[in-house]
Formats: sequence, C-alpha cells, structure tokens
Amino acid sequence: MKQFSGKCPGIFMIAVLVFGLAAGLVGCGSQSGSSSGKITLKDDNGKILAMEKPADRVVSLAPGNTEIIYAIDGQKKLVGVTTYCDYPPAAKKMVKIGDFSTPNIEKIASRNPQVVFATGGVQAGVVTNLEKLGIKVFVVDPKSFNGLFADMEKVGEIMGLKDQADAKADALRKRVTTVESKSRNLSRPTAFFEIYAQPLMTAGKGTLIDSMIAMAGGTNLGAAAGPDFPQYSQETLLKENPDVYVAVKGTQTNPGDIAKRPGYETIKAVKDGKVYVVEDNLFVRSGPRLVDGLEQLAAILHPEVFKSQIR
Repeated sequence: MKQFSGKCPGIFMIAVLVFGLAAGLVGCGSQSGSSSGKITLKDDNGKILAMEKPADRVVSLAPGNTEIIYAIDGQKKLVGVTTYCDYPPAAKKMVKIGDFSTPNIEKIASRNPQVVFATGGVQAGVVTNLEKLGIKVFVVDPKSFNGLFADMEKVGEIMGLKDQADAKADALRKRVTTVESKSRNLSRPTAFFEIYAQPLMTAGKGTLIDSMIAMAGGTNLGAAAGPDFPQYSQETLLKENPDVYVAVKGTQTNPGDIAKRPGYETIKAVKDGKVYVVEDNLFVRSGPRLVDGLEQLAAILHPEVFKSQIR
C-alpha cells in the first residue's frame, strides 16, 4: 500500500466539505470593478458585493478560503481564521475566531473586517448573522475547477491583489489542462475512492472527486452507487473488483492497512499493489491544492505517463 503523506483534518471536515463539492464544468460568472477602484462582484450564493475600494482587513471562515488568500500573497491583510485553518503552517499562528461550523460572531466583529470570506452549506446561518451586523460577506463555494479559479480571481480583486490572483489562477488552469490533455486518450482503469471505512463510503456521481477521477483518466466505480457520498457494500466492491483503490486519510480517518482487511485479498488492486492512501485535504478542501490532488490521481491511475507526480 502506497502512502501519500500530509496533515489532515478529521472526518467532521470531510463530512462538511465534501457535500459542498459537487462537480460542474462551468465556472461562475463575475462582474469586475471599474478603473475608479469600485468593486462589484457576485459571490457563489448569487449575492452582489459592492465596495468603494479593495479590502485591507479580511477574515476567512474556511480552510480553503485561507489557502486561497495565502496562495495570492494576501496573508498580510488576513486578520482572523478558524481553528481548522492549518495550511500553510503559518496559518496556525493567525488569530482564531472559532471553529468551522460555529465561528464566534463577536470575535469576528472585533477584528473589524471589511470583508469576511465564508463558504456555503453549514455556514448559511453565520452569513446571515454577520450581514445583520452590517459586515460584508463574500461566499466562496466553487463547484468545479473553473469555479475555483474564478473565485480566486474574485478574492484577489476584493483584496486589491488582482494581478497576483490572476497569475496564480492561470498557472493552476495550465496544470489542469495538462492532466486532461495527457490522459484524454489513455486506457481508463476502474477506481474505487474510499471516503470512510466503517461504514464503507465512496464518492458518488456528481461529486468533484468523481469529476477528478474522470479528468485524470479513470472510471469511478462509485458513480453507479448514486449521488453525493453513498455507502458501498463490500459485496459490491468485491464484485466490481477495481483496478485501483484510493482512500483518504485524516486526523480522525485512518483507513489502516487496506490489503489486510478480510476479503480484500481477492481485489485486483490489492493483488497488483495498486492501493493508495492520500491526504484528504487535497480532495475535500475547495482551495488551490485540489490541483495537487488531481495530479496525484493522474499519477496513481497512469504512472507510466505521470510518474513524476508520485511522491
């Protein structure tokens, strides 16, 4: 079993984040600010954020948002993050405003942010409460790689870092395009992607992981089990007999030695030594490192083409 190292959050973050990462093919549209410095942008909830000038003080309520801000060199304007914001390592030293699902509204307000970057799903109530206080909120909740890159560019514009954000997004787009172009005409091994071991759960149809497997040149067995993240029986797993087996690992989610699970010795992926454990953050956080996850999947599915990506 091959191990991809990395530090991860617990199953709570997987449960919260993966359900917000349904796959799509088209990024969200935006309205850009004028040369006068005014900014008018639509967030992923469809709400318009209007500002007279870029923000100098922002708070991030999601690990993916924090990673975006660091990726575009906006950390000097970041004045608060959640306890789950642990990447890059410098983010651990930032002022904490509570956890992911129940951040402290008073603590957020005390940081005097000009904009709070939130996400969708479980944070809907937080967004409402912040807006009642007159605090500007911008929801970052991309459903695809194109959506992620568009959101990076919007965050950059909001923070007065448009050039840096555009350059970073363009670089990430090129990496995704490279994976897709190289894998397009390759054979498509069947892959099983384990989200959780007990009960066994997988990435189903319509998830971003399902899309990533296809983009990397594979066929996702979980797609036939239904949408979102369905449970998957061992009987079906043994019957489908995947060519490749991939499982995520986090602080509270350790799949252990998959090859030693009762009955798994008959699976083709186990017999061929094609069982991989990967860092969950590269697949469930809506941040720049999703591209790292895509490249890892490509290397796992087609090492003969992407072997330089295996580490």
